[in-house]
Amino acid sequence: MHYGARQDQYLQFYEPQHITAAGAVMIIHGGYWREKYTAELGVPLAEDLAARGIPAYNLEYRRGPGSAAQMLADARLALGLIKEEGPITLIGHSAGAQLACVLAAHDERVSQVISQAGVLDLESAQHLKLSDGAVDQMLAGASLSAYSPVELWPMRARVVIFHGRDDADVPLRIARSAAQKAAALGQEHSFALFAGDHYTWIDPRSSQWAACVRALSPLHY
Repeated sequence: MHYGARQDQYLQFYEPQHITAAGAVMIIHGGYWREKYTAELGVPLAEDLAARGIPAYNLEYRRGPGSAAQMLADARLALGLIKEEGPITLIGHSAGAQLACVLAAHDERVSQVISQAGVLDLESAQHLKLSDGAVDQMLAGASLSAYSPVELWPMRARVVIFHGRDDADVPLRIARSAAQKAAALGQEHSFALFAGDHYTWIDPRSSQWAACVRALSPLHY
């Protein structure tokens, strides 16, 4: 389903043969907001959810330098295409978790965000110059506070913060900082650490992904 004129403005729907869950889940891929990383990263997860009876959507969106506002606009349009009634969970990996949280802060249809190794604190990521200054490239002068999840809390949606102890791409300190700020701000959240690196989360055979699936209960079951 295309929601815009650009080639990268589309939402893939994975329809279960037999629906066993209420609402729907939307996958938002990461890649430090760079165009070379695509929605293909989210396909295995969406397929797995559909096989479990969960209506699943996989988002592609505009990325690249100065894309902060475009990404949010795209995500809002795509969210409007979700036809299922009931709770909506966004599962965002890495930079996709940043977009998921910003979307949830702007649209109350979102009930929950599951952050898989998420870049949830842009100020910390900027200070650490993660991925060769990816935050500055994405913002290109846009307000950091308008697009940093921790600056938008508290919000209505619950946030599940998952992170791997061996993550070399998004340091563990980012997740710890986000969890501390969530607690201080009164943001409903949970925080759990697992073995594994930055990419274990997007392997549908992993125990980390199994934890993400479990986090859909009791909201969707």
